[in-house]
Amino acid sequence: MISLKRLFLFVFLLSFISINLAFAQTAEQYNTMGDNKGMKGNNKGAVEDYKKAIELDPNYAKAYYNLAFTYQELANYEQAVSNYSKVAELDPNMYVAYYARAICEIELKNYKAAIKDLNIYIKHKPDSPFPYGFRAKAKRLLGDYNGAIEDYDKTLELDPENVPAYEGRALSEFKLGQTEAGCKDMKKAGDMGYILAPDFIKKYCSK
Repeated sequence: MISLKRLFLFVFLLSFISINLAFAQTAEQYNTMGDNKGMKGNNKGAVEDYKKAIELDPNYAKAYYNLAFTYQELANYEQAVSNYSKVAELDPNMYVAYYARAICEIELKNYKAAIKDLNIYIKHKPDSPFPYGFRAKAKRLLGDYNGAIEDYDKTLELDPENVPAYEGRALSEFKLGQTEAGCKDMKKAGDMGYILAPDFIKKYCSK
């Protein structure tokens, strides 16, 4: 026969396992609730649900990512950066966190930090045009116009219809005194729908 002491221990351990499983399920449920609220435009409600998921499971990288993304949607870039950093700490192979953090860093004018994150992302995901475009923007805003043009070239190699890349490359070319190339790129951006192109063309290209 099983002694009362052993039976009590068995029941205790079973209860402990059940509680932990319940916590894991609840964290996932809160994360899903946050997703649903976010899709309906209730970002503030989503933030609260993701926080509850993280409270129940402090190592839940997906919830941190979703929380960071929602803060980004709310233009709270400091909090977004903080939570993307937590994702990178918990799951260094979740490279999209570096990419997303870089976009927030650009909004915060932390251009060198953005370039560092984009370097990491591009190293592992070299075939997407958008990271090159953001890195080009960060370089241009730092005054590295030649570096920016190189990245805009790569962006357009991967995505020839990328209007911001033509616009950004034109601005970099104007800064370097490459007026003919800048006018050509700005006209291309205008032909593709960039509404401010006529103003730039009038300023730089009508002389």
